[in-house]
Amino acid sequence: MLYSRIVGLACLTAVIFSQPVSGHTRIKPGSTLTPRSSSSGEKTGPCGATTPTTDASKRTTLTPGQKFTVFWEETIQHPGHFRIAFSPDGQTGFDQNVLLDNIVDNQSGQVDYSNPTTYHQFSATITVPSKLCESCSLQVIQVMTENPAMPSNYYSCADIRISNTPGTVAPKVSPSSPPTGAGGDTGAAKPAAPTNLKVVVKPTT
Repeated sequence: MLYSRIVGLACLTAVIFSQPVSGHTRIKPGSTLTPRSSSSGEKTGPCGATTPTTDASKRTTLTPGQKFTVFWEETIQHPGHFRIAFSPDGQTGFDQNVLLDNIVDNQSGQVDYSNPTTYHQFSATITVPSKLCESCSLQVIQVMTENPAMPSNYYSCADIRISNTPGTVAPKVSPSSPPTGAGGDTGAAKPAAPTNLKVVVKPTT
């Protein structure tokens, strides 16, 4: 009897620890920012296993003092709160430049990691710092409080520049010409809205 209980406990433990834990919180891809990584399971600060981008098209240009909305999503539900911070050099100084803290995780519905439509969606408006910079970053962290004695964080970062001049915008994609004698929609996929502008422009429908 004791042996069977030990075996049963070992099997239960194996099942628990084999559950997927690769996702928790991330800056929402395709929103007003381009996250460095699409992973939502980065537990190493300040930005997980990532470095600032060298691709200018992935760096959002903001202006000093601008009101700007950050979007993020929770892909596995945890109790806790969120924080948004800024780094002047893209790698250090986040703790000294907190823009919003103790953002309440006020959603409690069920989340299915395999179904993105169930992810909890969050947003908050920040005031962009007045410091001009070409290689700075924004950071969203989730502070998990399941174990209050040992809270742990999940990290997500996106690279920005703060400037009084517009950034470089990728050239617009020209629509395909309709076949001869045809009219209306060609069925071609519409280009995605650019995310490196001050205002996100949605494609016309």
